[in-house]
Amino acid sequence: MGDVVQSLGALQAMHAMRPRFEFCFVTQRENAPLLQGLAGLAHVIEHDRHGGLAAISHTRSRLRALRCDVALDFQGNLKSALCAWLSGARERIGAAGSARREPWSRALLTKTVAIAGPFHPAFVASCVARALVPDAPFLPGRLCATDDEVQAAADFVRAAGINPSAAFTVLLLGRPEDPRSLQHAAIRAELERDRPVLLLAGPSEHDVLAPEGVPMWRQTRGQLRVLVGLGALLARVGGCLVGADQGPAHVLAAAGAPTSILFGPQDPTLTAPPTAQVLQHPTPPSCMPCRERKCRHPNGPVCMAFTRAQGRPHAEPVWLRAAEP
Repeated sequence: MGDVVQSLGALQAMHAMRPRFEFCFVTQRENAPLLQGLAGLAHVIEHDRHGGLAAISHTRSRLRALRCDVALDFQGNLKSALCAWLSGARERIGAAGSARREPWSRALLTKTVAIAGPFHPAFVASCVARALVPDAPFLPGRLCATDDEVQAAADFVRAAGINPSAAFTVLLLGRPEDPRSLQHAAIRAELERDRPVLLLAGPSEHDVLAPEGVPMWRQTRGQLRVLVGLGALLARVGGCLVGADQGPAHVLAAAGAPTSILFGPQDPTLTAPPTAQVLQHPTPPSCMPCRERKCRHPNGPVCMAFTRAQGRPHAEPVWLRAAEP
């Protein structure tokens, strides 16, 4: 989810500079709703990653029917490079060398682009896009909600007992065993602020318990557009999102929600939403960032043991300063 959102800025920048180009986006079926309503996107091809050879053949057929001239591999892995190759495009462009998550997948491309600086997916996608459109600016990805989607999000918020017309905070929960998740102190500090709080749990956190008396929205699969609407609603009413580096945070930030992300094991120069406020531990332990999904520190995820008020703002990433042509 997050990687799709991070790639959208490159697509939107190319469309801004070359409005006559016809763009097609290939993505996993579950992420396709995020692409609804994007200007300049003529085709969305939904790939069923669990469909085996039949799904690959179907994706190939749909791509070949479009007769693409160029394929851009924004993700730098086998799946994205394979989609570029399946398209039949004569020119297939992607990141070079260590900027790729699976470096050997570059064998499926015809041209690679050297990436100078940390390999943040939004920056990598922007560099790859400039191989086709050299004057494309760096743009953070933006998701657009319709009025109906904002209203649907407002209905969810109202059903949870919160006034959707006034500022409120969305607090993104994670699984307790995930070292990226907000810790108890950070959650409690937000609940003690003078503003209503809506807890948000994604499909992977369906069994996470909410503190007693605190409203929670348990997002289910198929509700991505409501999530986009929630981000736009937060922007309209002056609310905010507070959370960890998780997929829903990227969606809400791209939809316009003022966002604060608490970073512990993750490296913000590699994964932070470009528009978010990034906060880290005021006295970070030597083991961070470790990028592990299982904490090995003897005292647990101490890198996340801080509140939003205690967090140290992360310096503007090198990749963001270098992003302008």
